[in-house]
Amino acid sequence: MDSPLKQDVLADNLTVPVLIVARIGAVWHLLRGWLFRGTLLTVGCLLGLAMLIRYRAESNLLTIFLAFLPAWVLSLPLLATLFASLVFLCWRSALLSVSSAIIIVLWLGGFSFSLGQNTPTVRGPDTLSVMTYNRGQGSEAVLINCATAHQPDIAVFQDAGHRLGRIASLPCFAQHQYRYESGEYVLLSRWPVVEKEAIELDWPAGKTGFWRVGTRSVIDWNGRRIAVYNIHLPTPRDLLYWYARRGTFLYGLLGLVPGTPFHVRHQHYLSYWTARVRLADQLAARVRKESLPVVMMGDLNTPPVGCGYRALRSVLQDAHLAAGSGFGFTFPSNFKSIGRYFAPWIRIDHVLASAQWEIVSCPSPSKETSQHLPVAAQLNLNQKAIK
Repeated sequence: MDSPLKQDVLADNLTVPVLIVARIGAVWHLLRGWLFRGTLLTVGCLLGLAMLIRYRAESNLLTIFLAFLPAWVLSLPLLATLFASLVFLCWRSALLSVSSAIIIVLWLGGFSFSLGQNTPTVRGPDTLSVMTYNRGQGSEAVLINCATAHQPDIAVFQDAGHRLGRIASLPCFAQHQYRYESGEYVLLSRWPVVEKEAIELDWPAGKTGFWRVGTRSVIDWNGRRIAVYNIHLPTPRDLLYWYARRGTFLYGLLGLVPGTPFHVRHQHYLSYWTARVRLADQLAARVRKESLPVVMMGDLNTPPVGCGYRALRSVLQDAHLAAGSGFGFTFPSNFKSIGRYFAPWIRIDHVLASAQWEIVSCPSPSKETSQHLPVAAQLNLNQKAIK
């Protein structure tokens, strides 16, 4: 039988490991608690940033920059919280990370939950089929495939200067005998074009003080007149590349404090984006004065977020959101490097329609090799709405 002294020594030897395990367990639970709080804080910050991008993107260089990146970029910090959650077996933190990432991607990516039709429907006398395509660095094969599949009554093109003859000679446009070309803008129609005009709007960000944003055509469609806008807003592509190379988007953080040189510089850079919003406001004002049913199509160089997009959406329906499916990304689709695995990642080509129209379908563009992808839609004219 062991002496009391030996028993005490044995007890002490057992107590130390037990205390260590207890301490580790306490630290483990403490870290799990702090991990969940950290995940909540991260999610709150990212959702707040997502809300700014969604509604006020043009008010800050950082939100502008993020608005033109893939929507999943904003959710990347949640990968860190997800990894930590799996390490510490904190399932509520993992669930919060995954669900928040999904919400951010769907919300900023302009995901459409409508059960849109991906094939043309049977056309009635009140059904109009339309199509838009930026032909600049596009593909004739992509154009032919889309036009053949959807057989548009009206097709508009941007960056198509001096290409009217070539486009009109394609067999898929053999029935489009009414044509209009103005600068880079081309329109082909099965129906007579009875009015046409170029649209120039105030553009303080440019040297001339105005920008030719597109054309407006009035078409006699089945005895009813409709207004068709073919629009191409200024591209910010080179400016965004410049932001990326020089880190200029960081002024969105550095310039938050008024009265500092960073703030002054930030406001200077924002003047371009303020001018872009003004273009959208001017277009919306024109549409608001229209008495005819309106269809606006083109390369708006505007993702489905921000003040400019919201200005147009205040007077027009987004065909993709109304009758499309998925994200409907249209740009860029011609990457040959590693970017091809993520492209396309943004929707900047749009079909918008006034309230007199019911959007029947807006199929998601097929992924083909073309800088922009064409967008097609079918619209039904609501006779009650125009009376």
